[in-house]
Amino acid sequence: MIKKLLKVSLLVLFAAVVASCGNKHKGELNRMLLDAADKDEIIDAGEWEKIAEFLDGQKANFKDFYKDGDLDIDKVKDYIEDFFENRRPPKNVKVLAGQKELNVNFYLERSGSMVPYDAAGGTGEFKKAITQMLNNLPGSNESNKIYVVNSEINAYPKGFSQFISDSNIFEATKGIGDASSTDFSAIFTQLLDKTGANELSILVTDMIYSTKQMAGVNPQKVFAEAQGMINAVFKSQVEEKGLLIVKMQGSYNGAYYPYNSQGGVQYNGRRPYYIIVVGSNDNIARLTRDDNYLPFSRFSQLTGYEDMCLFETNDVYKPYYSLLLESDQIRGRFRPVHGQGDQIKNIENVEVDRNSGDLRLLLAVDLGGMLIDEQYLTNPDNYVVESDDDIEIKEIRPIDQKDVTPAEKKHLGKATHIFVLESEGIKHAQDVDIKLMNRLPQWVEASSSDDDTNVSASGFANTTFGLKYLLQGIYDSYRKHSKGEPYYFELDMEFGK
Repeated sequence: MIKKLLKVSLLVLFAAVVASCGNKHKGELNRMLLDAADKDEIIDAGEWEKIAEFLDGQKANFKDFYKDGDLDIDKVKDYIEDFFENRRPPKNVKVLAGQKELNVNFYLERSGSMVPYDAAGGTGEFKKAITQMLNNLPGSNESNKIYVVNSEINAYPKGFSQFISDSNIFEATKGIGDASSTDFSAIFTQLLDKTGANELSILVTDMIYSTKQMAGVNPQKVFAEAQGMINAVFKSQVEEKGLLIVKMQGSYNGAYYPYNSQGGVQYNGRRPYYIIVVGSNDNIARLTRDDNYLPFSRFSQLTGYEDMCLFETNDVYKPYYSLLLESDQIRGRFRPVHGQGDQIKNIENVEVDRNSGDLRLLLAVDLGGMLIDEQYLTNPDNYVVESDDDIEIKEIRPIDQKDVTPAEKKHLGKATHIFVLESEGIKHAQDVDIKLMNRLPQWVEASSSDDDTNVSASGFANTTFGLKYLLQGIYDSYRKHSKGEPYYFELDMEFGK
């Protein structure tokens, strides 16, 4: 009953707006809405600002959108949602408007094996990357908080600006906590439990699991202990939180502490370290949808970037996608089901090509704006096609100029890539779902070492002791709280005979 009354209220509001602003102004607003969200079903922060600017310039014609002279965001949202729900086909558009800036909690691991990343004899890449990342955050840095972590979690006594301007960030944090070990249990608990709905937490760490009682301990026992710690920490919170891990590399000049050593070993060379970002699923998605956070989200542009991996339960992204209709690369015959508009998801009368005896379809997909490495996104092996008949992704390639024909331009929307789908035929009407699976990428195995005692070993510069065990533990926790194997997004279609 309440839902019905709410619907009636929205329709009344819709009618009132139509009456107050007239068809001309309403039509102009509606065209703006279609340009902004008809393809990707999202009105991002930049698009919202243009809509708000338009309404402010037409305030006299949209009086019902204003209260005490100020734009009533909720009323505009209601209008937008109702507008798209009453189109054919109806769409559920998300409006990213009126969102506050995220408060940031920055955690710097200050352990013995972290200090040499910012040594005087190094190249300064570590400090440059961290400063670049923090400066890319919008708003005033002074509203954000800094913590120094090792055996404890301690607040940094000085402000953000001082931290960024310090010539040696580890010298400035000297004496805070015990640098001989790192309590990852406490740190990850803080990241998962204490990151609020309007917050983002960032941890910079070498991801080396270390305790005070590791000397002489079998490394497999250390790895088992690390995984047990992760399983104890990563519980039901992972259903609501996303975790991004970014592999970085920088110069290292100083003592390195192998897992079973009582003292350090001098090392001067390259070493990996990691940036970990934790936030709600909505805030993780917001990083690449909100224009204010786009500079921050471009981790691949940071000095020393190598790879990334996003952990989340299911369906954090909802990209635009559409089948193409007239490309000369298509093989076979079909027609789009009526009433879909420009975005084609459902086709019927599907037949194989008379000459080749098979079917080839082109699916345009927007793979932009995702915290997923480009190589992972464009590898067909990372996708699963769920259908009754065998349908294979033969290739994923960027859209080029030959794809942007007058006939296909309206279907391409905001797509960035073409998925080439092939099949021997469609025997009956069926659902076709394509999922980008959330799996541990290959770089995790390649970046992990079971023995870090020889700093002269060929792989030492690129590997982290026990990394795969920590990340496997995190992945297993996310998988446990997913419905089946976790995935990043799903593309739903229907192919009919």
